[in-house]
Amino acid sequence: MELGFIGIAIVIVVALLLIKLIKFGLKIVLFFILAIVVSITLWICFAQPDMHEPFSVNTIEYLFKINKDGSMTTTKQVTETVINTDGAKK
Repeated sequence: MELGFIGIAIVIVVALLLIKLIKFGLKIVLFFILAIVVSITLWICFAQPDMHEPFSVNTIEYLFKINKDGSMTTTKQVTETVINTDGAKK
């Protein structure tokens, strides 16, 4: 709950700062917003570089073949891609 109040206070302070900055010009405001976004992005990348757990993906393909006598043959092919903790595909 405290985090919500802190977030609201930060939003209000940033909004007031943006209103003050609008008086200086739109280019300065856009540069300020861009600097904030880039700094927050870099902070997230350095603070938590692993945003998800290792995972695997299974791809199932069904191949249908129509024979000369009119019958149909199906083949099931499963491909599994595993992302390790190292980030390399297996």
